[in-house]
Amino acid sequence: MKIGNVRLGGIPKIAAVIVDGEDKKAISAAKMDGADLLELRLDCFKNQGQTYITSIIKNVKKTTLPLIATIRSRKEGGKTAIGDIERLRLFESIIPLVDAVDIELSSKNILKDVVNKTRRLNKKTIISYHNFKNTPDQKRLETIVKNCKNAGGDIVKIATLARDKKDVIRLAALMTQHDNIIVIAMGILGTATRILFPMLGSLLTYCSVTQSSAPGQLSLKDTKMFLKKLKGG
Repeated sequence: MKIGNVRLGGIPKIAAVIVDGEDKKAISAAKMDGADLLELRLDCFKNQGQTYITSIIKNVKKTTLPLIATIRSRKEGGKTAIGDIERLRLFESIIPLVDAVDIELSSKNILKDVVNKTRRLNKKTIISYHNFKNTPDQKRLETIVKNCKNAGGDIVKIATLARDKKDVIRLAALMTQHDNIIVIAMGILGTATRILFPMLGSLLTYCSVTQSSAPGQLSLKDTKMFLKKLKGG
């Protein structure tokens, strides 16, 4: 599995999360500090207008790092207030400019259209599920993964709040049973898994450059340091 020119699997890959496309220092630092990819959280940008967003993406592309574009829905932790029609138009305008998009399984009204567009342009689709309250039981998690794959996800992303060790163990088991999957345990208990899970097969770990975009998210520098130590570097 590849996103842009980066092959996923094997050596853990780091996606640095950019929440402000005009923060050139953060974007430059992401590349300098060893990020493999950038995730542009477009829902966090101060302006979701197509012209503004496309100009920002064209500028960020100069880093030469593969780009994942996310317009996270409000019900799964996003900051944008735009509706489905506007989100779909924005997705359709940016897909030609990026290497992959991340869209929630719950975005049923626009999911099929986004997946079809990415396929036509030979880009990758990450279909994701976020739960900031708890971690569902194993049967429910398996159903979510199946539904993400059936919806056309090249990669499935599961991110849930770990309230106890059993939640972490359940997420680890899920990860080892599937290919092309990203698994994240959020919250205090999940912090260590942002290093451990990529070592065990989760395709990506996400980290912050300036401000965290999810509970328990580590900084890029700390992520790089911990992974290096685990690899014996």
